[in-house]
Amino acid sequence: MDPDAGYPPFKALTKVIEAFAGHKDGWGMAYWFRSDISFLGGKRPEDLLAPAPHRVIAAALDEIRGIVHG
Repeated sequence: MDPDAGYPPFKALTKVIEAFAGHKDGWGMAYWFRSDISFLGGKRPEDLLAPAPHRVIAAALDEIRGIVHG
């Protein structure tokens, strides 16, 4: 991130928030971002938002569909 640009949020974050609208409140989203997600191979969404934003968006969409991965 570039401090001179004012630390803008990741563009993918907007898509994740839009996906969760009506499904998770702010605390629910915060918990999800900090949780190990099986869809992401046991990684946390917050750790993949910068290097693999497409995977985090796909995981959010998968989450609202209610699909359970084991």
